[in-house]
Amino acid sequence: RETSPINGQDFDQTVFDSFGNLLGMTVMPPKTQAALYKAAAKIPGVAEMPDRADADGRHGVAIAREDRQRGERTEWIFDKVTLTFLGRRTYRTTTSEWGKAGTLVWANAILERAVVDRPRQLP
Repeated sequence: RETSPINGQDFDQTVFDSFGNLLGMTVMPPKTQAALYKAAAKIPGVAEMPDRADADGRHGVAIAREDRQRGERTEWIFDKVTLTFLGRRTYRTTTSEWGKAGTLVWANAILERAVVDRPRQLP
């Protein structure tokens, strides 16, 4: 349980990242997003943050976990009432050749999602 088969990454970090990939790359009902929030909040090392903002400035509640191997903390931000996924922020937690501790590495906001019938079709 200490490591995953992927590059020796910490198992709990692998699970946290997998949840984040599901949230960021798939379309799912809001209740499913809320269930992922609640499940991810139980992963060891995950902290709840009562007020965080996505890249569009919308405030929500977040769960965050530091990946000590990469020296980064990722925050998954959700609407405070519905727990609908709003977006993500990732910060450096250590200073290295990749940047100073506290530097924002990535931020996004999910403004709209849609399902289409074929590739490259616009909603």
